[in-house]
Amino acid sequence: MTPAAMKLPPVVSARESFRNACRYEWRHLAGLRSTWILLGVVVALSLLTGPGLLLDLDTKRVISAPSMGDVLAWTPMTTQIPALCFFVLVLGTGPMSTDLVRGAAQTTWLAVNGRRTAYQAKCAVGFLVGAGVAGMSALVGALSAALALAVMGAPQPIWGEVLLPVSRFILWMGCWALLCMALVALMRNRIIPVVMLCLWPVLAERLVGALLGYVPGLEGVGDWLPFAAGRAMLTDVSAFTGDDRSFAGTMVGSDLSMPMALVVFCLYTAVITVVGHWAYCRGDATAAS
Repeated sequence: MTPAAMKLPPVVSARESFRNACRYEWRHLAGLRSTWILLGVVVALSLLTGPGLLLDLDTKRVISAPSMGDVLAWTPMTTQIPALCFFVLVLGTGPMSTDLVRGAAQTTWLAVNGRRTAYQAKCAVGFLVGAGVAGMSALVGALSAALALAVMGAPQPIWGEVLLPVSRFILWMGCWALLCMALVALMRNRIIPVVMLCLWPVLAERLVGALLGYVPGLEGVGDWLPFAAGRAMLTDVSAFTGDDRSFAGTMVGSDLSMPMALVVFCLYTAVITVVGHWAYCRGDATAAS
């Protein structure tokens, strides 16, 4: 055998491996028809924001920035989490379940140079996809709302002030995608994390918080639960006035200030993501479905 034939393959740096892994994950998502169908549904629903405002529109009253922010964030006060979360569940849990539930992990690890790189790329692409879908829906919804208000001759909200709640919504949705992937990695199952993410923030966490309130010394613990903090992050109760503030406080269910709630929710996300990384790197290549 000639020396040229025995030449070792070139060494790929960790940074280049990560970039290649991110491209791999994006091509996987972009190659699925379900991804584009889901994005089309999100755009269509976002376009309904404007017509939805007309159902209960006071043409003489300016819509406040917090109220418009809540509308563009898919009404997290009403549904306890942004309704967009239920659509992003598909994108958030899919890449991880393809590896661990459908048995494609070995192929992924060989293609992207290891488990750590694969998990980090899934997190990076997942966060950007979750945040990107939220940003796209907020932009389309804002354009639809502005057009509807203009047609009806109603005053426009101060759009510059709407940017802050929308930015928090975009960050929240990026964190949501990370939580989806990390829980699939931890449980090595897709169905259980989906059920948990549907029921815990909407119903179970409220019940747990109420029960903890009866335990001496734990009365305020409910304010610090993950999605209680997440609701307080999305909805700045202090920005509302009068009866609106009382209503917003009741729906949010946490007395944390918005900056503190943002930090708490992001910390929960970071911890769960790190634990998911440990489980992904230590577990077997296959899991029970």
